[in-house]
Amino acid sequence: MRTIKDVAELSGVSIATVSRILNNRGKISEKTRQKVYGVMKELNYFPNEMARSLQSKSRIIGIIVPHIHYPFFSYLLESVEEACSAEGYKLLLCKSGGEGEKEADMVSMLRANKVAGILLCSRVGDTSVYTDCDMPIISIDRDIPHIPYVTSNNYNGGELAAQALAAAGCKSPILFSGRFPEYMAASLRNTGFQDECERRGMKCLVHYINQTYSATDPLPEAFLKFVKEHPEADGIFANGDVLAVNLMIGIRKQHMKELADLPIVGYDGLEASEHFDLTTIAQPIREMGECAVDLLLKKIKGKMVPERSVLPVRLVERASTLAAPKHAKARQPAVKTKA
Repeated sequence: MRTIKDVAELSGVSIATVSRILNNRGKISEKTRQKVYGVMKELNYFPNEMARSLQSKSRIIGIIVPHIHYPFFSYLLESVEEACSAEGYKLLLCKSGGEGEKEADMVSMLRANKVAGILLCSRVGDTSVYTDCDMPIISIDRDIPHIPYVTSNNYNGGELAAQALAAAGCKSPILFSGRFPEYMAASLRNTGFQDECERRGMKCLVHYINQTYSATDPLPEAFLKFVKEHPEADGIFANGDVLAVNLMIGIRKQHMKELADLPIVGYDGLEASEHFDLTTIAQPIREMGECAVDLLLKKIKGKMVPERSVLPVRLVERASTLAAPKHAKARQPAVKTKA
């Protein structure tokens, strides 16, 4: 196995010079830097990042997310990685699956490897492992006592969704959502939506579903029953773009013409919303990632950072509300499906 000593000898420089180049410290000429990189490539030498972090000031940042498959986290990770790379840091990804015990183990692992700091997207109830941690931490989309956090204005997002449906002529919209505990930012969307409906004299019909519902599943029987029982329903706010798109696909697959005309609003501003012409409340996902990295690097350097950083959301109007009939008519009591 090649070592840093081999790189130094073949490059004709000292081990200290190679170390400074690897850690991006000190003034090194570009010619020397490129020569060392060339030798590293020739020898197929890869520095052990974890070992280096134990010997010197770490240039590794850990990030813990519950899932990777959900597009919100994919977009967030991309922006975080780019922001870290621009500042000379590597990103160590940990996926918890939303399991508290697994998340605690990941924190222990990151501390043992002396990462510079942690970016946290926690969705578990017990967060004591973080409040007792002595490392720099920034939370994303989750308010944890004594830990600075970055989020978007979810409450206002819910208000904007209600306003969009009101503009489309809705008087009795359905809030179509999974159940979220109060500590999750997504719960504020529901609260903002319901409050704005009340202020506008709109009747908000609430239907909660299993959060594992996907586009490959038929529309849940409980939802179909709910719609049949509420023929006055004239619009839908889905608490996420993926949920909204799954609903739109389900309506088309089951040929539910009476639901196909209903205005629909999603949430997140994901790429899928554009493909399906879905009106959505767009979160500034890239800016959230960049802001979280900026705050963490400031904490690592011992600087003060704000306890809360709330970024604005925006309404993106598309055909799912703009092309929908501005109707106030009640639907027929029955929801017909193709035999």
